[in-house]
Amino acid sequence: MNRLQMPKRILIVDDDPALGAELSRLGASVDGEAVICTGAAEAVARLGEGDIDLCLVDLDLPEAEGTAVVWKARACRPPVATVALTAHGAGAVEALRAGAAEIVAKPFCPLRLTALLRRLTDGHDRRASGAAVVGDHPSIREALAEVDRLAATDGPILLRGETGTGKETIARLLHGASTRRDGPFVTVNLAAIPERLAGASGDRERPRSGWMAAAEGGTIFLEEIDELPLHVQRRLARALRERTVNVPGGGQVPLDARIVAAARPDLAERVAAGRFDGELYDLLAGAAIDLPPLRARREDIPALAEHFRRQVNAREGRRVPGFALDVMRRLSQHDWPGNVRELEHLVERLVVTAGTRMVVMRDLPSHLRIQVIDFERATRRLPASGVDLRVLLTELEERFIAEALARTGGNRNRAAELLGLNRTTLVEKLRRRYVA
Repeated sequence: MNRLQMPKRILIVDDDPALGAELSRLGASVDGEAVICTGAAEAVARLGEGDIDLCLVDLDLPEAEGTAVVWKARACRPPVATVALTAHGAGAVEALRAGAAEIVAKPFCPLRLTALLRRLTDGHDRRASGAAVVGDHPSIREALAEVDRLAATDGPILLRGETGTGKETIARLLHGASTRRDGPFVTVNLAAIPERLAGASGDRERPRSGWMAAAEGGTIFLEEIDELPLHVQRRLARALRERTVNVPGGGQVPLDARIVAAARPDLAERVAAGRFDGELYDLLAGAAIDLPPLRARREDIPALAEHFRRQVNAREGRRVPGFALDVMRRLSQHDWPGNVRELEHLVERLVVTAGTRMVVMRDLPSHLRIQVIDFERATRRLPASGVDLRVLLTELEERFIAEALARTGGNRNRAAELLGLNRTTLVEKLRRRYVA
């Protein structure tokens, strides 16, 4: 029998014999073979043997040892998907940050947990990195402390940050650490919904009862809430205030979902300018988490790049050992107008290209290969050795776009005005830079 045909080995880490036995029984129901450890040290050693397919760990182990097991499972090659169980939500944020695929509340529903185990063992859902937040900058630590504080509440939360700063990751952390973690997590990209659905006759003005039904008992993550038309913002404010939702055909139903909304950093300015509803802002901003742009925490860039390299190696079957020193230095110097998302996309491209060797300077796109130029002090005369004009102009464009986005807090309309571009042209330039 080859390894693919063998029962999946499920590591169960729990110091409660009765709970361990129940988890073993559920594992057997999905053709799993239970390996039981009663402590973190034993579990970490067992993970080091490299033949574990899935890990179930109790976060209520003494001295937060359960989180150490999650970290070890993510560090395995390939990473081992981990389900963390907790009775009180203690340690949930740290476990999700460490890479837990799911947080399950105790006492758990056997049918739900069995369905989750089946997804994680049958090859259709092999999440192992969870909602990992990488970095140790004080601003990131402060954001995570707010997640820990607000997760236990049930009111709306506002996440403020530029595009690509990880607002959805933070929203998933909030959901996973909340009492609603067994419910659905529904993402709604408000900017992607056609304008015709935002008019007076569209479903979007209800506001979109279908979102609420899909997220019943869970969390709705509203991306780019500042893109909503004002009349829809007012209806959403009323739904949050009254905790009810209009339904097709008339009538109302209770709103049984936690709202987490994402917006750019300049939301208060939009309220002052009359472009965002003041009541909705007050309802959301009472519990707000600010996420810093990547250029404000450059010391986290090497750790993030390494995290993404390991992820891509495991997912794509590559064996890239790392980045050359000059490459990492260049990555740390870059302003990253697309923030963490832009870095992630670039590292994926670099690792796939390098395959089995180290990433070197020639692998970088042209606008990153050349040295940073001080344009104010640079000579305006053509150097005797010549110049690569296309690369030079690309670098200049890159720097000005980054500065415009930084100056406007990520507001693409205002950045385009500063650059003398229309918004469509700027968006297309950003799209090519992030995914090319």
